[in-house]
Amino acid sequence: MALLNLFRSAKTAPVYQGYIDARSTHHIAGWLRDLSDASRRLTYEVVLPGDSGERILHRGRADTFSAVLVAVGVGDGRYSFNVTYNQPVTAAERDVIFVRPAGAAHRLELAPELKVDPPGCDYQGYIDERSIRHVAGWIRDLDRPERRVEIEIVLPAAAGELVLARLVADQYNPVLSIIGIGDACYSFFSVFPRELTEAERDAVFVRAVDSSKQLELAPKLKTTFEPINHVAMDIVSNCNLRCPFCTYDYTGINKTELMTEDVFDSVLRLIPYVTDGNFWLSCLHEATLHPRLVEFIERVPAQYRKKLFFTTNLAKRMPRSFFEALATSGMSHFNISLESLDPAIYERMRKGARFRIFEENWANLLEVFRGHNDVPRIRYNIMAYRSNLHEIPSLAEFLLREKSASQVEIRNTFDGPQIGQDFRDKEFLTTAEWAWLEEHCSHFSPDDVLLLMPPGKLGYEEGYEPPPPYDGPPGYVKISPGPIPRPIHMNVSWKGMLLAYSEKPRLPGEPPTHHNYLYTNITTLEDPLATLFAL
Repeated sequence: MALLNLFRSAKTAPVYQGYIDARSTHHIAGWLRDLSDASRRLTYEVVLPGDSGERILHRGRADTFSAVLVAVGVGDGRYSFNVTYNQPVTAAERDVIFVRPAGAAHRLELAPELKVDPPGCDYQGYIDERSIRHVAGWIRDLDRPERRVEIEIVLPAAAGELVLARLVADQYNPVLSIIGIGDACYSFFSVFPRELTEAERDAVFVRAVDSSKQLELAPKLKTTFEPINHVAMDIVSNCNLRCPFCTYDYTGINKTELMTEDVFDSVLRLIPYVTDGNFWLSCLHEATLHPRLVEFIERVPAQYRKKLFFTTNLAKRMPRSFFEALATSGMSHFNISLESLDPAIYERMRKGARFRIFEENWANLLEVFRGHNDVPRIRYNIMAYRSNLHEIPSLAEFLLREKSASQVEIRNTFDGPQIGQDFRDKEFLTTAEWAWLEEHCSHFSPDDVLLLMPPGKLGYEEGYEPPPPYDGPPGYVKISPGPIPRPIHMNVSWKGMLLAYSEKPRLPGEPPTHHNYLYTNITTLEDPLATLFAL
């Protein structure tokens, strides 16, 4: 009988398997099982060794289900444990605490990727921007996505860590919204109290205040200080055409006002802080109406010319010298508006234009550009309507192949009460027609042809109603409540009236809605950037 009992004891001797996966000052977690009896649930002990002996912090059963264990083939997965201490331990105590099966000498090993952050601190995020002036990025708590994480921006120093700033990461980020990161209110942006050296910049890190883990650098880390997404300027107050789909109501506008040199120079103070290709010389109006357009371009320092951009209908006859100046300007790009190569359709859509003048300008532009290297990129904007619908796919192909297009953008209309009802009824595309256009442009790369369809891909159907008129400052939509988004945008009129704002998230083709921060004349600001940050 004694031999039988000995045999049974040997047969059922436990073979322990498991790890401590997390060990922080607030908790300990892991898993434990008996390989010789997979159905058995083991009792474990959390032990704190000390000079006066061991102290059992917790005793429990490792029987919590873990989908991760099932995924890696560990039995039925019901072998986990997760213990939160009644009182936090010190960092030194944390590092000596161990777990063992109750009454056994075996100790669980530490997992190769041991986590040391407290519960609720499983963070996701990146540092997206880090310059000598600022740092920006995002962070969220995966366990509690609704939580806004408090962070520290830290500069290592010889005498220890220097905390440059402490703030809550709660800013709205439209990019996070697009890629589906929770409610997208996880971003942070902080300007350093002083300009750092490049070595200091590269040493700065960000962490949650309740974590030792540093945020990783984004794969495409930006190291320039460009907090302004774009400056949408108009150097004139008018347009030479009266297109029936225009977003601007030109009723009663008969005079063209011109931006002065002093106003332009005042706006030019913003250009170092604007992203490439986003310092606009035109937004609502036609920049070529300004007789000093070329002079204004030449006033921009050469290192900032790559930030310049404007849109033109190319319908005003321009001298060849104008195109020579553009070719050697160093500008990023410019847009040319064009709906059709059929003169009748072109002139109906671009009311006031003559197709022969457009063709003359176009030919001169392309001939001059082909004689130079490093010329600005040419983009084409096409508004989609019933009159040109079936021409658009072949027109896009032609522009890419024959007319030096870097990209063709096909646009939905930003509707408003200034657009006549007759034009809507005759020209606005239905949902089915937008679907046809999408299908016939599907063979293009998005880098070559950008199709901006109506929100939800829904076209002009029976019962459609245009949006109501805006009752705020002319040309801008109403301020909407909600979290303040980044980045910052700026509009500047011909007389220097500056509107600083951010956009709420929107679907492609949907008109923007703004959070307005500041509306003033830029010439009255001693330091526009400092004023913006002071807000």
